[in-house]
Order: sequence, then structure tokens, then C-alpha cells
Amino acid sequence: MANPLVSINSSFTLFTQPFYNQQNQCYQNIITVNTMPEGPLKSLVMRIQLPRLSQFQQEGPCNHIQNCGLVLHNIGANCHSCNYMTPNDIPNLFAFLTSNGYQVETQLTNMMIQNDVKLTNSRIICFVTYFGSKQPNITYMK
Repeated sequence: MANPLVSINSSFTLFTQPFYNQQNQCYQNIITVNTMPEGPLKSLVMRIQLPRLSQFQQEGPCNHIQNCGLVLHNIGANCHSCNYMTPNDIPNLFAFLTSNGYQVETQLTNMMIQNDVKLTNSRIICFVTYFGSKQPNITYMK
């Protein structure tokens, strides 16, 4: 039976992925999300174009190149590419999530990180569910 406190679109996945910052002409890892999240985090998400990482990167029937994505930008940032969240921002991101009704799904995250499935250009940070003010008091132990 489905949990009535959780709506269908309240879970999402956070990733890190390499990004070519055209403004600064450098590569960096940025934090992306697979779908637009519910709740306060939504205000930190923006859709951007993802430039190819290399001129040699070619799309084909077995090689889909993602050309746009949802990225997180820092709180108070003016949305320029130098203000995208990076792995260095993860502690602040987790503090934001836990104080705003989000729960990191540690069991699912651990399961995906420990398996042999490897993503092409990104790495899973964690799976998250938004509960808002109805967040259950659950602690997962490994």
C-alpha cells in the first residue's frame, strides 16, 4: 500500500556530473537533479544547456548525449554558471534538505552506490524524498 503522506513526484535523485563552464573556460563537477523537486528546493533548481564535454563526444543510437539538465545553484546566487552547486556545497545542501522537510533515503542510496551499475557521466549523491511538515520520524541504521 502506498504511503499517503508521499505524493508521486516527491522523490528525486541528486547527482554530480562533469560540466564545461564556458564562462570560466574550465571543467567542474556540478550537482544535478533528475526531476523538478517539490518544496523549497525547487527555488534552487534551474534548467540549463549542458555543452558537450569534448568535441569528440558524438551522439549515436547507443550514445545519447544529454544536452540540457536541471542543476542546483547556490542560495542567493544570481544564476550565473559560476554559482552552480558543486560537491563542495554538499554539506550545506544536506543542512538545507534536513531543515526543510526532506529526507535522504540512505538505504536506497547505499544499495545503488554499492552495486555494479555505473552511470555514464554522473555519480549518484543520494535519493531524497520530500515530506514537508509531515516528515516521519524514521532513523535508518546500517
